[in-house]
Amino acid sequence: MGKIPKRMSKAAGRVVAARTDRTAVSRQLWDGLVRFNREQAGPFRYARTILSVRDSRGRLLGGLILQSYWRESYVELLWLSARARGAGFGSRLIEEAERRARRRGSHLIHLNTYSFQAPGFYEKHGYQRFGRISGSPRGESRYFYVKRLTPANLQRP
Repeated sequence: MGKIPKRMSKAAGRVVAARTDRTAVSRQLWDGLVRFNREQAGPFRYARTILSVRDSRGRLLGGLILQSYWRESYVELLWLSARARGAGFGSRLIEEAERRARRRGSHLIHLNTYSFQAPGFYEKHGYQRFGRISGSPRGESRYFYVKRLTPANLQRP
């Protein structure tokens, strides 16, 4: 048997589930990952944008959360209440998210959705499915989509 590499000999420890100070541990983990990512790929340029749809009284009808970093953007969620669905708000939200992604220099935008949610909606808006996980929840699938923001569509007409 050969020598154990130094890197492995320093890694003594154990795996434990955080029970107290979970917020602090979570923050430390994120800080570690962000630091590593910056070292590997340069400035993160992270931004989180929250778009909302509101009725005339200011009540929340739905919205979209967009995360942007490096040269990509991610639709964390898009949700509309039952009474707001079918009124064009989803299209307006996704178009505004794409506009903001282009403006900040993103070359692509990506998201995931379940088979019981809105895969056809995203396909109608030019998103290409690149992955699928079946069986969770039972009888359903999770789909992964991307839309490349090429020079032809980086500028809004």
